[in-house]
Amino acid sequence: MLDKVSEPAYHNPRMATVTPVASVSPSAPVAPAPKPITAGIARAAGLTVVLVLLSRVAGVLRDTALAHQFGAGDDMTRFRAAFGVPDIIALILAGGVMSSVFVPIFTRYVQDEKEEDAWRAFGSIIMIVAVAVAVVVVGMEIFAEPLTRLLNPKFSAAGIRETAEYTRILLPVQWLLLVGGLMTGTLYARKRFLVPGLGPVLYNVGQIAGCVFFGAKYGLAAVAWGAVAGAFLGSIALPLMDMVRAGVRWYPGFDIRHPGVQTMGRLMATAVLGLSLSQLNMWLTTRFLPDDGRIATLTYAYNVTQMPIGVFAQAFAIALLPTISAMAGKQDWDGYRVALSDGLRRVFFLTIPSSALLCALAYPVIRLIYVSAGGKFTESDVPLTATALIGYAVATFAWSGSAILARGFHAVQDTRTAVRVTTPMVALFCLLAWLYTTNSPQGSVGLALITSLCGIIAMGLLLYFLHRKTVGGLDLRGIGSSTAKIVVASAVCGVGAWFADQVLEPFLPGGKPGALIALLVVGGGACFVYAVLCYFLRVPELWTIREMFRKPRVPTGATDAPDAVS
Repeated sequence: MLDKVSEPAYHNPRMATVTPVASVSPSAPVAPAPKPITAGIARAAGLTVVLVLLSRVAGVLRDTALAHQFGAGDDMTRFRAAFGVPDIIALILAGGVMSSVFVPIFTRYVQDEKEEDAWRAFGSIIMIVAVAVAVVVVGMEIFAEPLTRLLNPKFSAAGIRETAEYTRILLPVQWLLLVGGLMTGTLYARKRFLVPGLGPVLYNVGQIAGCVFFGAKYGLAAVAWGAVAGAFLGSIALPLMDMVRAGVRWYPGFDIRHPGVQTMGRLMATAVLGLSLSQLNMWLTTRFLPDDGRIATLTYAYNVTQMPIGVFAQAFAIALLPTISAMAGKQDWDGYRVALSDGLRRVFFLTIPSSALLCALAYPVIRLIYVSAGGKFTESDVPLTATALIGYAVATFAWSGSAILARGFHAVQDTRTAVRVTTPMVALFCLLAWLYTTNSPQGSVGLALITSLCGIIAMGLLLYFLHRKTVGGLDLRGIGSSTAKIVVASAVCGVGAWFADQVLEPFLPGGKPGALIALLVVGGGACFVYAVLCYFLRVPELWTIREMFRKPRVPTGATDAPDAVS
């Protein structure tokens, strides 16, 4: 563990030489040969990228359907706010962090050939969580309206009642997601990524079905019921089938004395406080705005930025966690820091240009996704939403980097450091948001910029603490050199894309057709230029990223074979 290990096996960890996973010769750029471990992580990430991409595309289609059917008015704002009370459960139990805390615990038992203990710990943990969350859900169902009023003090009385109605439908979703998260945790620990990746797709598909087929008749309540159906299918039914297929030992119980249960409880106690600011973002934002449409606008913009974060960062983080957890269990600190450094560099290679292009092409992106003929999200909604997108997009790379760094701490069962980072960032966000909304009561875009500022600072602090605690330190020289080149290439492409879009805009048709042409021509051209610049700048990730989609070359049965994905 980073904060428990005294000395590594080698004599001087800070002076130890680690061959970079992706390196190039001083002459012409050549394709490096990744180590089998990191190549295996990349291939697992490749599968996860495809699945997360499907989820994000489904999410975009969901938002497109919602924007067409319901626009960005008061009803939509109330529906978005209805997630606030259910999200309290995720905040109390650290939401998605629960799974990433559980995976290292389960992995350690399997790594030590104590699989029966692993399943006994799982049986008690999932039963305790299921009962506790069910009690909380029932209580919140009863007090949905006063809780909604407490969380949305600027809403009107009618807005409170409508929001509470949606809230009562959505509350069971959190039970399904939290219990299902533990089930998928066992699959991640066994390096089975296919079924867990399909869960979020079905969650979004359920909402799309509710909107398209029943939205006109039943309104946004149909979307809420679609969320419940999608969460059940994707988070409970499908993972349970895969667990049975892979071999599951079911030991239901409430054994709070089991070491695995006690470790989970101890880590979750601090994980709650150290919950990522990115997960708190929209929940905190709604506390500072009334129900006049601005929350819906910010939410639409924020959801767009989650595409690259989810597709690239979360995919790498999911694929990385089981492997580095096993490395930490074996005290393979050399492999641990190489895998983390390599994962961070690859994520930066993909998300820094994403930040640049989302900022440069914010208007056509919003226009393509949300504006439609006859829809309630109109061209007049584009400027505010696009500006908010720019505000959120500048920190896309930071949230992505934080996802990788957080897994580095979770792999060694350290959840305390996140508290040291997140707590002051939450306080800073609240202070700046209060100052902004007090001095600009009609403003909203500033909240997006404040969120990004806090996200960038948080990532920098996580990187600093992880480097300080990691035996031998992270490869900061390699990360810095590669990132500097990526920033240069991304800046050139971003500025070029903005100018090209301004030049082409008068000659393009309006609405979605023009936006699509702009994104295909300008965006596609910018991506090509980015690749060319990275080639001449000798950015090694340009070559190593292809390992995400290559078949393993290590013989079957080899001890260091790449991670299997299924």
